[in-house]
Amino acid sequence: MIKKLRITILCENRVTNPQLVAEQGLSLLIEMPEGKILFDTGQTDTVVRNAKSLNLKLNEVTKIALSHGHFDMTGGLPHLLREISHPQIYCHPNLFNKKFKLRDNERIDIGVPWEKSDLEELGANFILKARPLEILPDALITGEIPLLTSYESIDEIYQEQILESYIHDELHDDMALILKTKKGLILLLGCGHSGVLNTIKYAMRLTGENRIHLVMGGMHLQQATDKKIEKVVNNLMNLKPDYVAPLHCCGFRCINQLYNQIKNRTLLYNVGDSFSLN
Repeated sequence: MIKKLRITILCENRVTNPQLVAEQGLSLLIEMPEGKILFDTGQTDTVVRNAKSLNLKLNEVTKIALSHGHFDMTGGLPHLLREISHPQIYCHPNLFNKKFKLRDNERIDIGVPWEKSDLEELGANFILKARPLEILPDALITGEIPLLTSYESIDEIYQEQILESYIHDELHDDMALILKTKKGLILLLGCGHSGVLNTIKYAMRLTGENRIHLVMGGMHLQQATDKKIEKVVNNLMNLKPDYVAPLHCCGFRCINQLYNQIKNRTLLYNVGDSFSLN
């Protein structure tokens, strides 16, 4: 069990500290005695700039975990590879598939903005996994997350290119990071495309642990209906998490409902904020 850690937000949509920079995206630095993991990379050099402003040493990171293959989670990779020497980068085999989003009858490229070979030339060591894998003691990636709830599914607006065809992208590459701690599970989500409840329930099944200490990250509810948000939040509360830190794509309505239900246990974090377990 992990007994001590600190999670620092290096990239997020919101910022209050004038010395730091915000952008649409997410990146979390997990520091433990067992090692340092970077979860997602934002979309530009924001992670590097913010880490320097916070006096955090990225060159001590040995592992990078990528939640899925969209630009706002992977765009920062080349900038990080100039700071981190030959890191192991854990991701799904579908991460580099050509990915798109439909908006106003247009197909917009939202995939990884870099070629895998170019990143490997910069020192990236990609470890492609579709199944759960422990990357440090008591820290594991979920691999593919099964969709079990009736109210969480992958939006039809997402597509991927297969040969000359565009098909619905079921985002099999979407995965989370699980940290097994003395106080229960800490779940880190990128956008949570597979659904926060699907993700938590799968993590509980993988680990045999029913206590949820913290859920942090995106829940992809910014554009969801009020009915869906209410259902997700109510079912999340039924699992009795100690803390929830909604970030990135959760949206104001989701954050508002969480705060109304658990107030001081809803952590309204910005870039540079951190969560500690001692």
